[in-house]
Amino acid sequence: MFEPKVTLDQASFRALASETRVAILRALAERQMTLTELAERLGISKPGVMKHLELLQEAGLVLRDTPERKWIYYRLTTKGERILDPNKTRIMLALGFSVFAILLGLLPLVLAAIGALAAFSSAITYRRARSASDEEILSRLAEVLEESPGAAPAARVQQS
Repeated sequence: MFEPKVTLDQASFRALASETRVAILRALAERQMTLTELAERLGISKPGVMKHLELLQEAGLVLRDTPERKWIYYRLTTKGERILDPNKTRIMLALGFSVFAILLGLLPLVLAAIGALAAFSSAITYRRARSASDEEILSRLAEVLEESPGAAPAARVQQS
């Protein structure tokens, strides 16, 4: 079964970070609109809508149609349509080099935290073993000498 994929890069995240830009995408999902129509629908100024549209265009979510008409229409790209319909689309994240660089910067801190946690947990769970008494040591030694095959007859170990 074919699953359309959408890759979200840094520009896409920046474009989707505003409720106004998401509202523009939803309005354009209904039909293509002019700048004036979008400004009236959203209740914001035309220059404000234009700034949002520029970011959406940079992210590849909106296209500016300039046919041989009097008005300029804006419409969703395939990527913009797929983002608005996530049930039919599998979204892939392209986090890029910046996230990789951040992770490399955090890696030493993460490793240091893991090491500190391991040292702390071993210090808490450390139990000191009870030392064997002299009598226990001598009795173990006598058992070993008796069990050793081919050993010279063991001298009697004296327990004091």
